[in-house]
Parts: sequence; structure tokens; C-alpha cells
Amino acid sequence: MEQADEILAAEAPAFGRAIRAIITGELAALRSELAATPTLIHARSGSRHRATLLHYVAANGIEDPLQRPVRCADEIARALLAAGAAVDATCDAYEGRYPTTLSLVVSSDHPARAGVSAKLVHILCDAGAAVDGLGHDRLPLSTALLFGRLECVNALIARGARTDNLVFAAAAGDLAWVRRWLDRDPSLETAPCATFPLDDDRTTLAEQALVFASLCGRLDVVRLLLDRGTRIDATPPGSHWTATALHAAAGQGQRAVVELLVERGADQAIKDVRYQATPLDWAIDMGRDDVVAVLTELSL
Repeated sequence: MEQADEILAAEAPAFGRAIRAIITGELAALRSELAATPTLIHARSGSRHRATLLHYVAANGIEDPLQRPVRCADEIARALLAAGAAVDATCDAYEGRYPTTLSLVVSSDHPARAGVSAKLVHILCDAGAAVDGLGHDRLPLSTALLFGRLECVNALIARGARTDNLVFAAAAGDLAWVRRWLDRDPSLETAPCATFPLDDDRTTLAEQALVFASLCGRLDVVRLLLDRGTRIDATPPGSHWTATALHAAAGQGQRAVVELLVERGADQAIKDVRYQATPLDWAIDMGRDDVVAVLTELSL
């Protein structure tokens, strides 16, 4: 906590105490600070990210020593919002690329480790957070997909996030939308998405869809894409790791999808571009023991 103490000492005293209460999960202490100084709820950090108190709940985009898993982060978020926190207040985290609390939460390790990521998505949306991002840029869903935060992907879709492009529809398991796209339905237009690298080429776009459908465990969509000739071992741009569908499914523990892909001839020896690791390596690294067992048995 020594590094955290140094960072907090540079803040205004009451603001620093409120931050400490957030990152240590001391809800009573936070409420006490907010009651004593109500203006704290709109105050901002003196650090370059200029975060509000609500941003600290995401444990992302702020100083590393202040990022930690907090099991009661959902209760803390509720307390801050009840006190008047602006749910879509922006900060300069990552040079403004992920400005809102929602966009930070869906890519953060710490709420995921604490098991509260999806809860935070719902709480923020209940308070009016822009589920499709500021300006409808679809940053929250794009980010959740690219960072492989499936609990956040599912929560955002449940809250009505738009899935009107092939990759998002595939990730959402929207079999009818994907089938219409593959059938070249003239009434179907793919909405552009500046925050996700959708490919212009239909063949490559289908390969992207296969990767993210596999990552999200959408078995029927994966089967449909394969039946329509999508290349099973493609490593399309925009898959974040530049990895195959088998890598994506193995890393997320999607056993049924792994079994289907291997049955259809997916190459288990391919290494992804970023980490130079096989699908089995991904499953081992992510602790997906059931998938490790499947891939080990099938490779014998």
C-alpha cells in the first residue's frame, strides 16, 4: 500500500480518503466522506487521467497501485450513483480512448477477478449509462469482445447493445441475422463501427465472425459459418490476438465449440501471431482444465 499512499497523498485530502475507501472496499468510510463533503461526487483527480470517484470503481485507467479487485465494487458503485455521480462522466484514461466508467469496466481484469464485472454493467446501465457508448460508437461492446470479457458481452447484449453487424451478431448468437447475411439479404445492411476493425471483404468478415462466435460459445453460429465454407483456421485481422477460432474457444473454455472445431478439422498445431502459442497452450494458460483434457486426448 506504500505506493498507493504516495499517490493518494498528492490528492486533496477528502478526495484521497474517498479513493482509498473505494479501492479497499470500505463502503461505510466512503459514505461518511460523501456525507461530510457532498461536492466530492463531482470532484476530479489531480492526476493526468482526471478521474471522478466513479471511475475508480473500474480499477482501470488509473495508477496501477490503485487498481485492485474489490468484491463489493457493485455496492460502492450504487452508493456513488445514489450520491449523484454522473454515470457517463468522461476522463482521460488511456488518452481518452476509454473515457467512461462502463468502457473501463468491460476491459478491466480486477472487477472480473472479483466476480462483479457483469453486476457493474447492469448497475451502470440502470443508472442510464450509454450501453452503445457516447455518440453510439459501440465502444463498450467492441471493448468487451476484443478483451474477451464474456460476462460483460452477455450483460451488454442483455441491456440492448446493438448487434447489427456480422461479428456482433455472431458473438450474440443471432443465428437468423447471420444466416440472412450469408444469404445476401438485400434488406440487410451492416452498420459501420469505428471502434471495431470490421473487414470490408466478406470472406474475411465471416472469418472474424467465426473467431468471435467461437470465443462466445455460439455453437449453432459456428456450425452455420463452417457449413457455409468459412475457413476454419483463419487468423483474421480484428480478432485482437490474431488467432484462430480454436484458440478463441480454447482460451474461453468453450468445450462444445472446441470439440466441433476439432471434429471439422481445425489445426491444433497452429500458433497465434501475438504469443506464438497453440490452442492447447491457451487453454492451459487460462486454466481451462476440461478443454485441456479434450485437446490432449484428441491430439494423442
